[in-house]
Amino acid sequence: MVSLAAWLQWQPAWSAMHCPDQPVRLAFYRIGQFYSDHSGLDWDVAEELRRRSGCRFEYVLMPRARIWKELEAGRLDVTLSAIATPEREQIYWFLNYIQLKQYVLLSPRLPRQIDSMQGFLDAEPQWRWAIVRSYSTSRYYDPWIARLSERGRVVEVAEDDFLFRMLAQNRAAGIFSTPMVYRQKLKEFGLEGRVRVADWDRLSEPSPRGIVFAKRTFPPQDIGQWRKLVDKMNHDGTMRRLIGRYMTPEETAVALWR
Repeated sequence: MVSLAAWLQWQPAWSAMHCPDQPVRLAFYRIGQFYSDHSGLDWDVAEELRRRSGCRFEYVLMPRARIWKELEAGRLDVTLSAIATPEREQIYWFLNYIQLKQYVLLSPRLPRQIDSMQGFLDAEPQWRWAIVRSYSTSRYYDPWIARLSERGRVVEVAEDDFLFRMLAQNRAAGIFSTPMVYRQKLKEFGLEGRVRVADWDRLSEPSPRGIVFAKRTFPPQDIGQWRKLVDKMNHDGTMRRLIGRYMTPEETAVALWR
């Protein structure tokens, strides 16, 4: 586990928020422009939560899989940029603050006339797609990936970095990603200006990402206050401003949670 030095931060006593008796234990994980070294959208959102609530916060950094285990064990209270599932919603509250659309990132070697998933499926068999193992992309893309997989043209990897490495090494012709991730990764892997970014899914709605609050720490009478706080951030221009630090105005308009 990689961790930050924990620290406590106080706000003035004017806040009407009912805070937990202990500091709110919030965990970040490294992913694109969501979080890296005290910066990124999730850092900005966490700092806004701390400032507006007036509650004490303690921050840590750890791998995503470990965060879910620590939340389940009661050693963490909050994390960010998570996707709700029916199982998770049994024990966590999800307060959405952004919605993300998946784009296709294509190798410069892939012929330009291939401009759809159908075109990719019909293309020569040497063109392969890479995905993160067990990751659902969208209701539109998933069936296409299943069909490519049946033809042996899908490579599964453990995490996002491997997707960009395979694209850089010409071991995959296409991957899925969101602007919040690929903005940083294209630069990191020397792919800026080299790959083609396209929107081949005009059917699926962007999928929401939420702030996760553990129900054992935040009972129903308390989570209502946090929900109002997050809703206000979503509608008073705060999230537009924060997201706009990392996305273009057009992308920001799509990413705003309604």
